[in-house]
Amino acid sequence: MNRHEFFKKRLTELGLYDADADYGDMIGKSVEQLSEMFSSQGHSGMSAQITLAVFMQLIDEWEKGIAR
Repeated sequence: MNRHEFFKKRLTELGLYDADADYGDMIGKSVEQLSEMFSSQGHSGMSAQITLAVFMQLIDEWEKGIAR
């Protein structure tokens, strides 16, 4: 099972594609799309961790209004 297949399986198990999930099935679909893009980039373990850390830092800064 590749990373994308794992994500899809877990999102289904967590009920994030269900009509009664928070925001309908939008969160499951959004995470699936992120998973597809991330998987297509061919990251190794280390580059994956660095990429995610930088992404999360930028999201955090955006949420705190640092970038605006």
